[in-house]
Amino acid sequence: MKKTINIVIFGLLLLIFGSFMFTFQVRQDEVAFLSTGGGKPRIYNKPGLKLRLPWPFQQLYKFDQRIHLETTEYEEMTSQNRSSVVMQLYFGWKIEDPDAFFNTFEGADSEERIAEARTQLKKYVQDGGKAVVKDNVTGVGYFIPADDGPGETGARLTFAQTEKEILAESVKRIKDQGVSIEFVGIRRVGVPQKSLDEVLKSMVKEWHSEANFIKTNAVSVAFGITDKAVEAREKAIKDAQNQAVQDIDDAEKTAERNIETFKKDPELAAFLMQLKALEESVKTQTTLILDETMGPFPILRGVKPFLKFDSNGTVQPE
Repeated sequence: MKKTINIVIFGLLLLIFGSFMFTFQVRQDEVAFLSTGGGKPRIYNKPGLKLRLPWPFQQLYKFDQRIHLETTEYEEMTSQNRSSVVMQLYFGWKIEDPDAFFNTFEGADSEERIAEARTQLKKYVQDGGKAVVKDNVTGVGYFIPADDGPGETGARLTFAQTEKEILAESVKRIKDQGVSIEFVGIRRVGVPQKSLDEVLKSMVKEWHSEANFIKTNAVSVAFGITDKAVEAREKAIKDAQNQAVQDIDDAEKTAERNIETFKKDPELAAFLMQLKALEESVKTQTTLILDETMGPFPILRGVKPFLKFDSNGTVQPE
């Protein structure tokens, strides 16, 4: 029984090892090349289980046909007017023609061929970016949107338009190599280190100029406010003085008219003055503790007014 079990286990191991050595599987998103004795390989681009001979009789290459995402180096590129920008690109590529791809890129195995393809494609995209930057870009400010907006007169190219230009330049460089570049994008754009100090100095100078302009305007506004305040104060003082003079003049005229009236009936005038004083002294919820002989309160008891006037309106003592 034990011998039978060992035979079964050995048979299973042999089957597994044999299937690994003599078969291979192609997935839906893969393409395989099977080369016999280093000759022209046979292409398998349909999914399924395939037969093969082990190495060194046959060599198997398998490649992923999905889109591969790559990024270039953050490299300095010279633009128009000899200014420079530092740009990093990203792009997606895939195997479009397996036969042309296999014949273009060399390597001992699949990984080496893919690595060579990645290296070459990065160079093509980088060169395409340099060509576009050299022909169109005028500096880092080129990528700042213009006030009139993209598509209008004088507007700069947008990121999307620049990426299309780089894609077109890159596609020209990979003709008949069995690959296709699906998209190209700008990951980041910067200023070279050698130009950074100059840019910062220019920015600081601009900030100082703007600060001085703001300060000058503030001082001018402050002086204007001060002048207006002084002018308003002087006008208010002059108006108050004029009004005081006018009020004094009116008061004198009123006093003269009252004196003339008092002269006609001095006793009535004295009585009215006492009554007015009484009205001013005794108001709502007011309590006064005074001698009843003190004027003007004697009028409350029918006492004759303590003030007497002569024919000239002069007060006479009792």
